[in-house]
Amino acid sequence: VFESNEGYVFSLHHLVQSTVLERLMCQPHQLSHKLSSLSHSLLCLLPHSEAEIQRSLTEDQFMSLLPHVYSLAEKAVWLRDDESCVSFVKVACSIALISQHVDVAAFLCTEQLKAVEMSTKASNFRRVEALHCMGRACQLHVDPQAAHMHFSNAMQVIKRCGEHEKRAMTDIYSLVLESLAGCYESQQMFMESESCHLENLSLLKEKPQENRHEIATTLHNLATNYFSSGELQKAIEMFEQGMEMWASDSSSDPLRVSTTMVCMGWCLVQSCQYERALPLLLKGVAIKKECLPYEHFDVANSLRMLSTCCEMMGEVNKAMRLAEEAHFIALSRLPRNHADIVVFVQQLAACKRKTGNLDEAIQLIQQCIPIQKSNLPASRRNLCTLLNNLGLCYQDKGMFREAMRTWEDCLVARRSFLPPDHPDIGDTLWNLGAACQKRGDIVAASERWRECLSVRERCLPSHHPYFTDVLEVLGDIAYTREQYGEALQLHRRRCDILMTVNPKSSDVATAYHSTGICYFKLSQLDEAEHALSQALKIKTEIYSAGDDRIATTERSLHVVWQRKFGQ
Repeated sequence: VFESNEGYVFSLHHLVQSTVLERLMCQPHQLSHKLSSLSHSLLCLLPHSEAEIQRSLTEDQFMSLLPHVYSLAEKAVWLRDDESCVSFVKVACSIALISQHVDVAAFLCTEQLKAVEMSTKASNFRRVEALHCMGRACQLHVDPQAAHMHFSNAMQVIKRCGEHEKRAMTDIYSLVLESLAGCYESQQMFMESESCHLENLSLLKEKPQENRHEIATTLHNLATNYFSSGELQKAIEMFEQGMEMWASDSSSDPLRVSTTMVCMGWCLVQSCQYERALPLLLKGVAIKKECLPYEHFDVANSLRMLSTCCEMMGEVNKAMRLAEEAHFIALSRLPRNHADIVVFVQQLAACKRKTGNLDEAIQLIQQCIPIQKSNLPASRRNLCTLLNNLGLCYQDKGMFREAMRTWEDCLVARRSFLPPDHPDIGDTLWNLGAACQKRGDIVAASERWRECLSVRERCLPSHHPYFTDVLEVLGDIAYTREQYGEALQLHRRRCDILMTVNPKSSDVATAYHSTGICYFKLSQLDEAEHALSQALKIKTEIYSAGDDRIATTERSLHVVWQRKFGQ
């Protein structure tokens, strides 16, 4: 009964009270035995995630257990029972970490590490465990360098162990690998992060039936790493494998399954595969609403992603309702001056902008700017994002001078704290180029867009979707200047990238059409015919008969045939 999922608080208090009673009735050596037994029971009872806590007890109830558990650790010290002391401190430390009480977690992790170092019986397993907990506490304290150091030290201890001992500590070995991968990913060291995830997968697949949950989680984390590095197709493949793993296990936690669904849906949104993304996001949001309190931050964040998908599909009114709901939940969960509120304001402002409510969108963004300025330097990145979106609203209102001034301020700010090859700098340069084009200054626009392309080439994989917009406009400019060779190179590159994202999209058809026209201008008629035929094939599949976009490609193809066959 005590080790079941229900009655956690009752069970733990009962165990604590019975131990206190035993202390009154038995000798110290007997109490030491009781403490050892109790420490094992506590470890079995310990929840593994915040979600499990929320399903079983309130945070206040959970935190009320801390003094009891820590007093047991002190009793173990008094009895010189090193092993029980380490166990009790581990339990208390895990309670603080899971409930994200930063100061308590940091103190207890330090105590745990001291207890392990002082213990004459502490095993390598205990050392690795203590270092890992210390790393987690440093993450909560937003000290990534210290966290990385502790995780690396834990890995060094594991590497010094023999193969038999490594197999005996598979669980903590796996946790250290995932934590270290997370550190690498936060530093944008994606290859190192990938290496840790793949090593962990290899470790877990030695016992695939026993580790199905862990394999699914690692596949999810690997997919997230690929997403962050811009390898969207690989990310989608890993998410799909993770979903298959969850589906094969009837005991899978629905909340974890929903997280993979939502993340895969968001990845598909970024790949412009909105039809595939929508059902995943809808189902993921439904599960999160069922499993979590309505005001939970994950519910708000999932609604925001669903809103973005609907916005991209042209369902602006539905997107607006979802964005308003997400914003409302976020405000009920976080203070108005919290940095994470910005993403919800951005989506709400984006919907206002799409519905033509530009003044409301501008007002929303302007309300957030002073809040972000008051949180500098921590909020400087969010502030720049707000400035970027404010510039978009000004541009839509035809206020190009205000838009350019806002983006120039954004560019200066971003260059003050970001490396010169950061994607955000490329985004601002792209917007500045668009503003110059709107004002009729094609030379200045071309210069900004070439800077944008240069930045993105230094910071993104060669087939990242973010290249497609700038390649298209630079290709069109080269074409109007009769630089057909350069235009062909740019449009072909755009076409190759789009084919890796969604080979049946309208964007691919447009890219094929532009490529075919460039071939025609260079008198490469076979290549022109092939490219235009591909464009026509895709357009006839996605547009209805008689559509002007189909007719345009048909006319271009007829011109090629006339030149090619002389009729």
